[in-house]
Amino acid sequence: MTDKNIQKLIDKYLEGATSPAEERQLAQELLRPDIPEEWQTIRLMLGELTMGEAQYDSIMAQHKQRPSAILIVIRIISSIAALYLIGLFFWLQQTPETETKTAYYNKVEQPQPAPQPQYCTEGTPREILMCYLEHRQAQPDTYRQLKQRTYENE
Repeated sequence: MTDKNIQKLIDKYLEGATSPAEERQLAQELLRPDIPEEWQTIRLMLGELTMGEAQYDSIMAQHKQRPSAILIVIRIISSIAALYLIGLFFWLQQTPETETKTAYYNKVEQPQPAPQPQYCTEGTPREILMCYLEHRQAQPDTYRQLKQRTYENE
């Protein structure tokens, strides 16, 4: 605020036409150490209460900071976790739909396919190779037929 604006505010204060917010603003401006001597008396006229409020407001303005990035990240993570838990709770509360059968319901049951033999896909490369060789020795005709078909198709 410029000195002219401060002087206008002082004149308005001396006339008794200032609002409490303007008085606090004037008090904040008069807290500066480099004010003229004639304004020192206005500081005394404002009183300790108004000056104390102005000091408090200036201190609070300095300490008013945005939350740190870590705090923001923690808030976001906790919000997401809360939403996830609420969704999980409602999902677990659902009852499964049961299939209703009537007397006229004719469902043709399809035969289940025969279980496929287990092939060696897990373990170390040596274990996989040994398993493959055991299967090949147990069913030599199958592997021979597969080999013939691959050569015929090429």
